Amino acid sequence: MAHGEAARLVLLARRPGGVDRHALERFEGGESSARYDGPALTDESPGSRFWYTGGVNVPGALALAAGVAAAALCVDTVYTGPVAAALGGVGLSLPVCMLVAAGSYALLMRPGRDAPRA
Repeated sequence: MAHGEAARLVLLARRPGGVDRHALERFEGGESSARYDGPALTDESPGSRFWYTGGVNVPGALALAAGVAAAALCVDTVYTGPVAAALGGVGLSLPVCMLVAAGSYALLMRPGRDAPRA
């Protein structure tokens, strides 16, 4: 058993409420933890895989806030942001928001940073 596999097994055993039987079966079966797990995504209990920090994915919330702030600079509706004004009223808030939020999220969710528990 490789070091990474042993660490994953320890994480499975240390979950609140005991061992997650489904995760253990996937681990023993050699399945990757990167597979889609619908039930885990809808599990809102504090010990769930995607609970993160107090039920909030802090890097995700920060990425969203960065995207909204960037969009506010590029909006052209009732309020015209400075970037939109400099471009002659071209509202680029949607693509800018998406790019900034996605880029921020990718940087903040690098391996080893507030990743979901296996």
